[in-house]
Amino acid sequence: MKMADINEAWRVLGDPQRRRTYDLALAGSPHTSSGPTAEAPTPTFVEPRHNPLARYQDPPRFPWRLMGWLLLLGVAFVMVSVLTADDPVPPKVDNVLQPGDCVVLEANGDAAERLCTEPHDATVQVLVTVNERCPDGTEPHRDRQGMGTACLVLT
Repeated sequence: MKMADINEAWRVLGDPQRRRTYDLALAGSPHTSSGPTAEAPTPTFVEPRHNPLARYQDPPRFPWRLMGWLLLLGVAFVMVSVLTADDPVPPKVDNVLQPGDCVVLEANGDAAERLCTEPHDATVQVLVTVNERCPDGTEPHRDRQGMGTACLVLT
């Protein structure tokens, strides 16, 4: 079948008025070689209740422009939020020494945890049990909680 014939069929069948005319022409044409009889009633056209081509005549439109604006608005919101956000809340002192914590030395020589943003005397390098020795370059001080020995690097 040629492409022109396909296009013509689509033109006729895609338009409801042209399809109606085509269907009436088919209904009125003789189906036998002897021709139409005088006794045959005139056919009437009945509109189909469901038109399978209706969904192709007016396809739904996707709102690309709206989606673009929403995307732009979302990106702008994230950028403004990042630029205007406050600094995160600083960590709180939990009084459990860990390597990297900042400490102050109390009068009895115990090490008490402090925030590194506050004045401090030393930084914990490693924690050892009571019977172990601290590495060279560090000073042993008892943990304030009595959990062991903190090897400190003085600042």
